[in-house]
Amino acid sequence: MSFGERVKESLISNAANGLAVSFSGILIWMCTQIGPILAKALSDNASPSLLLTLLLGSLAFNIVFLIVFWVTRNNNDMTLKYGIYWDSKCNPHCPNCKIPIGGYSDGYTSGAGYYCKPCGKVFPLSDAHGNDINPEVALKELTGNV
Repeated sequence: MSFGERVKESLISNAANGLAVSFSGILIWMCTQIGPILAKALSDNASPSLLLTLLLGSLAFNIVFLIVFWVTRNNNDMTLKYGIYWDSKCNPHCPNCKIPIGGYSDGYTSGAGYYCKPCGKVFPLSDAHGNDINPEVALKELTGNV
């Protein structure tokens, strides 16, 4: 990735973070202004059974939201092995940007390995001792068919 692309990506990321923080700040300020008025109106005009129903409904909604968030967050189950990320179906992913990468080749100028086009790098398969291994051996070990 060139210097200009890294600067552009950093600026976009920081701008998105700044917008999220600004929006959160405005939302918190609005809640502090409207919250007390709404709470007083609810306590004056609503019955205790309605307030209890609203409380339990809110609690149930938050629990469901937490479960959905936890399930979707843990959906990414890639493991780093042999210098490459592997998904649950034993497909290789770039160790740098984690996108799926194509075929393995011996014909690259920097040596044998998986080539990631966005990164422009070749990632070799190597064991814990740094020895190059073939993709067939890696796939057999990943699937448990040693």
